[in-house]
Amino acid sequence: MELTVLAVKREDGLYHFNHPHNDTVEELLCNGTEDVIDTHYYFLTAREPKPGDEIQIYLTTEEPDDWDTKLTFMEADKEGSTYMDEVLCSHLWLCPWLQGYFGEIPDNLYVQVDVVNKGLKNFVKATGMKKLLDKK
Repeated sequence: MELTVLAVKREDGLYHFNHPHNDTVEELLCNGTEDVIDTHYYFLTAREPKPGDEIQIYLTTEEPDDWDTKLTFMEADKEGSTYMDEVLCSHLWLCPWLQGYFGEIPDNLYVQVDVVNKGLKNFVKATGMKKLLDKK
């Protein structure tokens, strides 16, 4: 099973995302998750993220050919689940929304992250050069 979210950096340092599952609006990514996202953002851009910056996060329970990190389940309680980011060796917390989406708490999540280049998006929108946004 797969999940894709567009996480947006907020003024308070957290990230949020919207998703059609349960009509989710501005679901927070917090309790260590924001630090992990910041680090991946930095690795991709060589700069710290600023409020308004966006990062596309792809999660899947099936190991894909290409992934940036693997999240390994550590423990859960009624408040959420703790995972270990295997690349960063950092703990992060995921709320019960994830369990509701997947129908269970996944043992492993494979993650790919892509920084959204707003300048490129606007250029492509203005010129119609969609091929520039294609990954390969």
